[in-house]
Formats: sequence, C-alpha cells, structure tokens
Amino acid sequence: MLSSWGGRRQLTPAIKNQIDYQAKVKEGSIEFLIDFVFTHKELLGALAADGGYQLASGITKLFREAIDLRKQVASAIEKGLPINININANINLGVGNVIANSDTGNIIINDPKILWAAQVTKYPADRLISGVDGKSIEYVELGSSNEEMRITEEERSVLGQNREELSATIRVQGRLDMVAFSSHRGTIISDNEKFPVTWDENIRNKMQKLADVEGVLFTVRPIIDQKRLHSEAIAYHVLDCSVPQSDLDV
Repeated sequence: MLSSWGGRRQLTPAIKNQIDYQAKVKEGSIEFLIDFVFTHKELLGALAADGGYQLASGITKLFREAIDLRKQVASAIEKGLPINININANINLGVGNVIANSDTGNIIINDPKILWAAQVTKYPADRLISGVDGKSIEYVELGSSNEEMRITEEERSVLGQNREELSATIRVQGRLDMVAFSSHRGTIISDNEKFPVTWDENIRNKMQKLADVEGVLFTVRPIIDQKRLHSEAIAYHVLDCSVPQSDLDV
C-alpha cells in the first residue's frame, strides 16, 4: 500500500522492510540496463525509493561518460577535424574515461559501452538537453549516492546534425515514394526500410517517371550524420535511376 505525504506517493518504512530482493547487474549487461531504464521510466522512482543506489550509480556514470564523448565529438567536428575513436582499456582512469586530443580529433575511451551508450541514448538525451535553455530551465542534475552529473546549456553543443555526403556511390533497389518534385525530395523504400532522398534538377524528369514504380535501381551517395557516432546512412543523394530490363524511356 502506498501512502501519500505532501501530495507525493511514497513507500512507507514498514513496506520497505517487507521487500526482500537483490538486484545484480552482471559484467557486460549495462546495455540491457540502459535500454530498460529508458523504456520503463516510471520505475525509476520506485528504484530510488527502495535504495537502488548501486543501480543509479552505474546509470549516472555511464550516461555522464556518453554525454562527455558526444561533446568531444561535437568539438572536433566544429574545428573541422576527422573523428577517430579508439578503445583502450589501459588508459589512466585518474584523468577520466574519455580522453580527447583537441588538435587531431583522436578520442580514446576505456570501454566500448561508452560508445554504445552514446548511440542508444541519443534521442532521449537530446530531448532532455534541448529543454535546458538557461532561462526556464537553468540546469538538470542527475545523481546517486556517489555519482552525479549536471546538464547545462554547455551540453547543447551535442544537438543538431553535421551531415556529410560521402564520395563513394552505391546502388539501392527500391521504390520512390512520398515525393515533392518541386523541392527535389522524397523517400526510397527498400527492404521495408525508408530513406529520405534528394536529387538534382538534371534527373528530375527521370525521377518523375519512376515515382511509385517497384524495382527501381538508384545510384546514390550515402549521407551520414557524424554526431550519431556511426557510419550508417541517414539519407541518400540520388545521382541516377533506372529500371532493369524495362522499356521505360528513362
């Protein structure tokens, strides 16, 4: 039974004494933990009320390191430096778990889970950080019994995109959908995945003829977002298109 005090629901000492369980996070299982936390946010209060300090410490520490990594990447991108992330478990923990060289763009982390956490927490973290504007919300503090972090306007450097169109070309087979020809924008649906696409005026007529046609072969350049910390394409720039074994005049 939950009691109410000051308009807030809380566990009474009697109920807390009746709860007898142990939570142990095995080595390498922090991936599951972070996914669980961001999927079931409503349970965070119960974990804290029941003394889940070790759990909270692990989450706070990894989340802080993930944000730190993203800040270092954003700083290197702003300077026009190439990003090179290395994992070295032997780095000096006394100077931090994310070490960046501001002159070269080289970044060293001591655990691959830091890179993983920076990727999987991007969207919920961006929603949180975008709300900290220094005025209506000055800062947000997250912490446990022995770990803490503060999110301020400074962390807003990780927001936004740094798109780069790669020079390499690839071929994608699919269907052109959701087209706005006046602005040269649309979507390619390939293997049940959707990719935003753009194209230049010189192939506009071809694209118009192939809209909503199955099995179109698109020659594209991938577009990546460096701040997402992976090289997977987020969009394509279409260079050419055709329908194999077709008599369409394209």
